[in-house]
Amino acid sequence: MSASPEKKAQTKAERDEKRRMDEQKDRRSMAVYTAVAVLVVAAAAALMIWNSGLLQRGLTALEVNGTKYSAADVQYYYNNIYSAYAQSFLFNTGVSPKKQVYDEAAGQSWHDYFLSLAEETLTSDTALAQQAQKEGYTLSAEGQADLDSFIAQLDTLWIGRYSNRDSFIKANFGSYMTYDRLITLVKQESLAGDYANAKLEAMEHSDSDYQAYYKEHTEELDTITYTLFTFRAQVPVTDADGNAIELTEAEKSAQLETLKAEQKALAEEVKSKLEGGADPEELSEEYGDKIYSTSLSSAATGSSLSSSVYGEWIIDSARKEGDINLSERDAGTSFYYYVVRFEGRALVQDHTNDVRHLLVRAGDGNADPTQAEYDAAEEKAQSLLDQWKAGEATEDSFAQLVTDNTDDTASKSTGGLYTHITETSSYVEEFRDWATDPARRMGDTGLVKTEFGWHVMYYIEGEPVWKLTTAAALREQDYENLTAEAAQGWNISRGMGMSLVGA
Repeated sequence: MSASPEKKAQTKAERDEKRRMDEQKDRRSMAVYTAVAVLVVAAAAALMIWNSGLLQRGLTALEVNGTKYSAADVQYYYNNIYSAYAQSFLFNTGVSPKKQVYDEAAGQSWHDYFLSLAEETLTSDTALAQQAQKEGYTLSAEGQADLDSFIAQLDTLWIGRYSNRDSFIKANFGSYMTYDRLITLVKQESLAGDYANAKLEAMEHSDSDYQAYYKEHTEELDTITYTLFTFRAQVPVTDADGNAIELTEAEKSAQLETLKAEQKALAEEVKSKLEGGADPEELSEEYGDKIYSTSLSSAATGSSLSSSVYGEWIIDSARKEGDINLSERDAGTSFYYYVVRFEGRALVQDHTNDVRHLLVRAGDGNADPTQAEYDAAEEKAQSLLDQWKAGEATEDSFAQLVTDNTDDTASKSTGGLYTHITETSSYVEEFRDWATDPARRMGDTGLVKTEFGWHVMYYIEGEPVWKLTTAAALREQDYENLTAEAAQGWNISRGMGMSLVGA
């Protein structure tokens, strides 16, 4: 039985409506797929742009009085500062600086601190370089030589270590640094530093400046005598046979906590015994290998101790002889406990030992010298010393004698000068002993035999250590004043690119 005309018409209308709805659905699906494709392409393009470094090199991170610097530029300074501080053990290099607190009160992370130093240093270099250009200052011969040497090294150091020069630059100076930009930054940095050194060398300070500075900074300049016991908790990575120990992170963490408790208990025992009047040397022998390291009655300036975890405590002017302190430091994979006993403080007037020396090498340096070669070297050394004595016999003339005759290429350009020699310095024993002899006086000369040959020596009585420290501090103040004057009235602002630094 066939369908009625009305039924056929209804069925056809339904089919038309269904077809229309299907077409509309297909159009919607096509629109969705197109939108998704556009997003995927856009994301891929954004990733390509990010990886290319265009954003890092293009977006302004810092504007210094009209001069714009990219994130790559600031990253160069940031990396330099990070590397310098990485040796201080003040922060954990295994954890992002963004996750470590530098100043809890200010809510500042180590990343924030490095960023502020990078901004400050880049601003100073810009100001000093522009001031140098205004005054018509050009690089000194030494500054130009250093710059040329750096540029030459860029063309050779990568060989055998990296696939090309650009890879070397990215690995060492920032992922988005280019050769041309690096050269521009280094040239500005070199000019700024060379100009500042020339200005600072021309500045002089009177004795009253030194005395005034000492009164204000007694805690840092005094030499502090102290005894230090250090205990370390560290999870071993190898067994007694040198085989690697495999542990999960949870196991390492649990083991470290156990070791920390053990080492802290030992530190507290030693602290308690010191407070009870125990002799530090006897304690050192009693605990032996349980102590990570021991320093008995060591002496150091307050400034050199100030950066340690116990620095603030030990340089405090309120410290009295016999005061004892226990402090601790988290180094990430290890934990340290320090038991410190304060023993005294004083302004040490001992001077440093500086010398100029002229080396007459015995033999050719490729084999142990024969006695005949030593004798020939001694004869030549004595002849040169006699020659100097017959002339002006001044320090300057000795320096010239060295420049013209020495076989020590390392000190040839400085007239044979070696400074701050102490009884613990790592010089050849005979050389060191002559330089640190308490009977030595300014202008003393002599001949010293070492494994290298014969040395013609000239003694220079240096400044007291505290005065050298003060001179460095006054120089730093002079530098800050110089940069502040050069950048006076400048506008410095951060841009969007700053968020990419340290990322």
